[in-house]
Amino acid sequence: MSWRLIIIPLLVVNLFCSCTGHYTRPVVTKGVYYRVKSGDTLWSIANAYKIDVQDLAEANNITDPKLIVADSVLFIPDADQIIDDVMSAVSRMESAKKAARKEVSVSESKTRKTDKQGDRGAARLEMGAKGDAGGEQEAAAAIEDARPITAKGRQEAPASAGRIAKEDMGPKAEEKVKEGDGTAESKIKFDRDRFIWPVKGKVRSKFGFQRDGTYYNWVTIAGREGSPVLAAAGGTVIFSSSLKDYGETIIIKHQDSYATVYTNLRNRIVQVDDRVKKGSRIAFLGKTDKKTEPSLNFEIRHKNKARNPLFFLP
Repeated sequence: MSWRLIIIPLLVVNLFCSCTGHYTRPVVTKGVYYRVKSGDTLWSIANAYKIDVQDLAEANNITDPKLIVADSVLFIPDADQIIDDVMSAVSRMESAKKAARKEVSVSESKTRKTDKQGDRGAARLEMGAKGDAGGEQEAAAAIEDARPITAKGRQEAPASAGRIAKEDMGPKAEEKVKEGDGTAESKIKFDRDRFIWPVKGKVRSKFGFQRDGTYYNWVTIAGREGSPVLAAAGGTVIFSSSLKDYGETIIIKHQDSYATVYTNLRNRIVQVDDRVKKGSRIAFLGKTDKKTEPSLNFEIRHKNKARNPLFFLP
C-alpha cells in the first residue's frame, strides 16, 4: 500500500476536525482555563496537569517561561478539572516520587547483599567440598550466610551497599527534586531553521485557543491579493484539491515526519506527487469572499500532531 494512501486520509480527517475560521468548521476542544497564582511556574503548572511543557507553551503562545505572571489565564489542553493549588499538587507528586526512589534503593541494596552472600556461600561450600583447611568452618559459615535477613535486622547490609545502590540510580534524589524549580524542565524548544514563511503578510490569528471559544491548529496570515504562496520546506505534494468548507488546499510531506497544510488558497499550481523545493511557488493568495481580506491558514504537523507554527518560523 502506498504511504500516500495512509497519510492523506489521516491529514484530511484531522484537517476537517481541527480547522476553524474561513472555510472551516468550529470544533469543541477539551480543556480548562487556569488562572496563574503567585509562585506558579510553567513547569509546575505543566507537571500538575501532567502535560508536556512544550505543549502547554505552544497552546498559549508562550515563548519565554518567565513571561507568565500572576492572574494571567492559561488554557490547559485535554484537562477536565481545575487544580486549585498546583504547587501543592507538585509537592505531593515529588514526595511520592522520592518515596518510590527510596523504596527502589532499599530493594536494590537488599538484592545486592543477598547476591553477595550467595557468592560467598558458594565459595565456602566449594572449599569445604574440596577438603581445604577449615572447610567445615567455611561450610557452616556458608549456611549462616544463606539465611534470610530477619525482621530485627540481625544481618546488616554492608555500608557500601547503600552507596552503590544510590550511585547506580543515576542523578541523586535531591538533584531530581530540584527539577521542580522550573529551570531545566521549563526550557522551550524552537526549530526556526526548518521552515520559512509561506506568504508575506501579517499574522491575524495565532495558534491555540481563541477568545471566541474556538481552537486554531494553525496561524492565519493576511497578505496582498495575488501574492505567491511558497512551500515552507522542501518535500512532496501529497494533496492538492478543493475541499468543502476549506477551499483550495495543499498538503506537503517533509522529512522527519513533518507535514505542512495550506488552506484558503485561490489558485493551486502544484499537483499530487510534485516535488517542491523550499521557497518554490505552490499557489496564490486570494479573497474567499468579498467581505474578507486575502489570507492563508498555515498549519504545521509533526507525526500528525498540530504544532504551533510560530515556534518554527524564523
